[in-house]
Amino acid sequence: MPAAPATGPPDFIGVGTQRSGTTWWFRTLLGHPQIRAPRGRRKELHYFDQFCGRELTAADVAEYHELFPRKPGQIAGEWTPRYMHDFWTPRLLARAAPEAKLLIMFRDPIERFRSGVPHRLSRTPDARMEAATADAIERGRYATQLRRVLAYHDEAKLLILQYEKCVADPAGQYRRTLEFLGVGTEHRHEELERRRGTTQAAQKKPLWGDLMDGLLAALEPEVAELAAMTQEIDVALWKNFAHLAPENVPA
Repeated sequence: MPAAPATGPPDFIGVGTQRSGTTWWFRTLLGHPQIRAPRGRRKELHYFDQFCGRELTAADVAEYHELFPRKPGQIAGEWTPRYMHDFWTPRLLARAAPEAKLLIMFRDPIERFRSGVPHRLSRTPDARMEAATADAIERGRYATQLRRVLAYHDEAKLLILQYEKCVADPAGQYRRTLEFLGVGTEHRHEELERRRGTTQAAQKKPLWGDLMDGLLAALEPEVAELAAMTQEIDVALWKNFAHLAPENVPA
C-alpha cells in the first residue's frame, strides 16, 4: 500500500518579491514530480500576515505545518511574495520553519513598480493612488528587505534569483533552483518557457520625468547596496539601473 502523505514544516518558502515572476516560477516548480504545493494547491498562503496584530503561538505553528502534506521522497512549500516585505515575518519564519530553504526572485525595481501599482489598484479599486504608489516603492527596497531576511536566516539556505536571468535562460535557472532544493535535476518542464501569471502590461503607463527622477533617487541606493550584498544580481540586466553596473561606473 502506498505511504500516506505526512505533514510537517515546509521544505522551502518563497518570500519575495511581488510582480517579479514568482507565479510563473512556482508553477514551473510544481511541474516537478518531487515538489508539492500546500494543501489546496495555493501558491500564496499569507499565513504570517495576521501576526502583526497578535502573537504567533505553538498552536499556530502546528496549524501551519498541517498545510504541507507530501509523500516520502517529495518536498513541499509555498511562495508568498510579501513575507520579506513585512518586517515581522522573517523572524516568525525562523520559528515556524527553521530548516526551510528560502527563495527570492528580484526584478528591475522600476519595472516591478510599474506592474505593482496597477496590480494593487485592480485588487483594491478603492485604494488611493498615493497609497498604491507608496506601497509599490516600499516593495522595491530590496536591500532593506534582504537585510531583514539575513538577520534571522543563514545565507547558505537562501537562493536569490533574478527574473531577467530566468527569462533569458529558463532551463539553466530552473536546474539551479532544483539543485538548491535537493531534488532531481533531470526533469524537463514542457511549459518552462511560457511565462504565466496575471500581467499588467495593458495597464502600465509611461513614467514622466519628475516621477522617474523620484524613483531613481529612492531606489538607486537600494540597488547599489543589493549588488554589494550578493553576486547573484547582474545590475546590467536592469535597464533602469544599468548605469550602476561596474563596467558603466566611471573609474
